[in-house]
Amino acid sequence: MSINLPVRKVLGTGMPGLVLFALSALAGACGDGKDGEGNFPKNVAFMSDSQKVAYVMRKAKPDSVARFICNASLGKVPGVKIDTLANATLYAYEHYKDADLQTFSAAFDEYTSSLPLNEKMMLHKLAADKDPMQMGYELGLEYVNDIRVNHKDEARVEQEIAALKRVCSKNPEDSLTFVRFMKGFKVALDYDKPGDIPRRIYEKYK
Repeated sequence: MSINLPVRKVLGTGMPGLVLFALSALAGACGDGKDGEGNFPKNVAFMSDSQKVAYVMRKAKPDSVARFICNASLGKVPGVKIDTLANATLYAYEHYKDADLQTFSAAFDEYTSSLPLNEKMMLHKLAADKDPMQMGYELGLEYVNDIRVNHKDEARVEQEIAALKRVCSKNPEDSLTFVRFMKGFKVALDYDKPGDIPRRIYEKYK
């Protein structure tokens, strides 16, 4: 799965523990005695996306910066919001060099690939990198491999699909995204047979 941002293609079903780890790592890296929320300066609300990313780049390692951009874009960092995902990511790509750039890129890919379905969809929308007519199909086609790689069981799959359905039902523009997701998912399951996908998942959604 990729989010196509101005510099290169990036994006790569995240367990709550992974999210908490990322945020705690960032908080620790940014801890410098500031009084702002999440150890940011008090004027964080008036900072541009680039300024927020620049601040975190000075305080944290590239992998933490990648997770921060994703989480802040999704509204998961208390008191700090990234308004334009593409601009925030572009700033990091333009200012990291060599090994730091490679670490940032790999971390961005790895972390975004670990996000739940609904958050992946939200990031794609924020990046405006996919045709809305195709996004649901692509998410569905990719989800079989996501299940395989991350060893997801029936309960986890059911939970993620339900969360995606809830998110899609809240916005008329997304009303067909879930339908297209299920079509893509079924096509991929049929191709896989069940292969190495748990049979209960295959039989439930084929």
